[in-house]
Amino acid sequence: MRSVHKRIVVAVSAVQFALLALVAVIISDIHDRFFPEQLGVKAKVTLDFSQSGLSDEEAFRQLGSISDRLGLGLMKVAPDLRRDQSGQVFVKVGAHGSFPKQIQRFGNQPDAEIRDNGALAHSFANGDYLVTGKTDRIAEFKDWLTSRRVDQQWNEETLITIFQFLTLQSDFGVTLLAVSALMVSLALYWLAVKARGRALRVLAGVAAWRIQCEDFIRFLMAMVSAAALLDVLAFAYVGFAYGWGFVPYYAKVLLLAEWIVIFLTMACTLALSAASWPSPAMLAMREPAVKSLAKSSAVLKIATFALVLATVAPAFAAYTEARKTAQEQATWKSLADQAVFVFPSRPGKAGGAESEKMFQKLQPFVGDMVREAEAADQVALSLAWTEEYFSVDGFRIAPYRYIIMVNQRWLDLVLGREKKRLSFVPLSPEQIPPDAKKVLEASFSLYVRNPQQAVNIWNQVKIYRLAGLQTLPFVRFGGQLDFAKPNEVILLLVPNVHAMFNDNFLISVASSSELSFTGLEAAQKLVSERGLQNNIRVNYMAEEGILRAQLFAYFAWLRAGSLSALIVALAIAAIISAFIAAVLKAKRDFPLRLGGASWWMSLRGRIAKEWLIGGALTVLIMALQGSDGWMAVALAGAMALLALPLVHIGAASWVFAKVSLRQL
Repeated sequence: MRSVHKRIVVAVSAVQFALLALVAVIISDIHDRFFPEQLGVKAKVTLDFSQSGLSDEEAFRQLGSISDRLGLGLMKVAPDLRRDQSGQVFVKVGAHGSFPKQIQRFGNQPDAEIRDNGALAHSFANGDYLVTGKTDRIAEFKDWLTSRRVDQQWNEETLITIFQFLTLQSDFGVTLLAVSALMVSLALYWLAVKARGRALRVLAGVAAWRIQCEDFIRFLMAMVSAAALLDVLAFAYVGFAYGWGFVPYYAKVLLLAEWIVIFLTMACTLALSAASWPSPAMLAMREPAVKSLAKSSAVLKIATFALVLATVAPAFAAYTEARKTAQEQATWKSLADQAVFVFPSRPGKAGGAESEKMFQKLQPFVGDMVREAEAADQVALSLAWTEEYFSVDGFRIAPYRYIIMVNQRWLDLVLGREKKRLSFVPLSPEQIPPDAKKVLEASFSLYVRNPQQAVNIWNQVKIYRLAGLQTLPFVRFGGQLDFAKPNEVILLLVPNVHAMFNDNFLISVASSSELSFTGLEAAQKLVSERGLQNNIRVNYMAEEGILRAQLFAYFAWLRAGSLSALIVALAIAAIISAFIAAVLKAKRDFPLRLGGASWWMSLRGRIAKEWLIGGALTVLIMALQGSDGWMAVALAGAMALLALPLVHIGAASWVFAKVSLRQL
């Protein structure tokens, strides 16, 4: 029997460590996304040049120069805009440094190309940069950035950062807690099946410290054996599936996670073992040896139940966020071929009369480029006025939050097939909130190409309210993508951008990335044909957005795994608690069952008690979670409480059979 119980401990431990191995795979995947292993990345920095006054060209030139001078080996992270836009490329900022043309990535990420600094010609300077060279002069680089008012956020990876990432990030911390709860449940099982032998050894006069030490070592060895077996399989799998170059980092993460779980588990095992020590009085009164574990198992079951319920709402929120992120990812992909114009300075921005004069000069050229591109259906307009914009002057647009003006090309880009999930309900000008109508009419009088158009503006612009489940993507000032719920939007659809709006308006929305052009090469051709290469830079619109959206999906997946582990922990804790209760009540349950009583009649007292406690705990957590998460908590609590009778009946049936065979 002893070997059977040990095999059960090893098998269940292996299952729990397999969950840790999956977590380590996800962490390694995210690590390789931030710190590509085959590039030998030493540090990562996110740079923002918006306050520096440097143009993108000048920023890249100066970064390349200092990277070569300090031996930093700076590389900019950019998305691979080809194929499905799920990969990344790394672009050398300087001229020095030897790199392969392509590197292997961890997981399902496609291999990444290494490109020369010429690939930065159509990128924004803001973004993530990797330090792949020397780090002894990073302090000098930081001072250089500070002197030029460049915002910098550094991330240097060490063993401590791995530990912090594992324990402080909610997704990974909950997973570790779940595995620890499972292992403590397993420790309760180990102590329960060893209880009779421990009691007999105490009665035989064996020293207490010896019994404790032997039980502790046996349980520890069973866990370590499971971990070692799993590690060998996991390391081999990662080596063959992803590449042996990724195994060292993966091993570091997995071993650290296993050490944390084993340490927590053994600490709890010692405490439970000491608390459940059989006393001479218990032996003299012929009380079951597992009686001392009843309170411990009940506390573990309640704690695990509370942990599951507390995690349900965040997990549901994570799923919701994952759906929104998937939508965002799809939208950014649809904008991967969109290009925007970058000017030396935006109209109205401090830059002196010379800058304003330059914009006045560029206005007719921008208008002409919009005309030519729109004729080929290659111009997309998205301009939004928010409720905050109106509230500055005391105006209100309730019940709406956004008034969004677009052309048909923008709707085709961002909605595509999802357009069927939105209903466009026509509105008359009188159905627009009065304050909004007043402000819009005043604005259109300044925007339109022909003053006569302002008089009949509502005959040209179509007005809709939206209904349905699909959110509407729109561009905020500066090129950031946002999503509006259908009931929050008044949509203005303009039939023709160039024919309706004057050149001053067009250069304004073009400089704020609210006007985009389809195709980088086509946009470059428009600029070069007018000899404006030195005045207008053509950049990809969606590079940084695609990079951000690529990362979010991992965490919802891990949250689902964490919740699954907690549910399994609750099941094991409930089974162990029911087993201990069945053993303690065997003297009562056995004659009742022999007398013809049903299982429900025999067990309803303990089931009702747990229903009462579990119901109260569910209501308490529902109140703490608030209105956003109460439904998920209520559903999880109801399912767990409904499963309790099955657990108790199964445990009592097993005990009844063992008592009948005189094996208990």
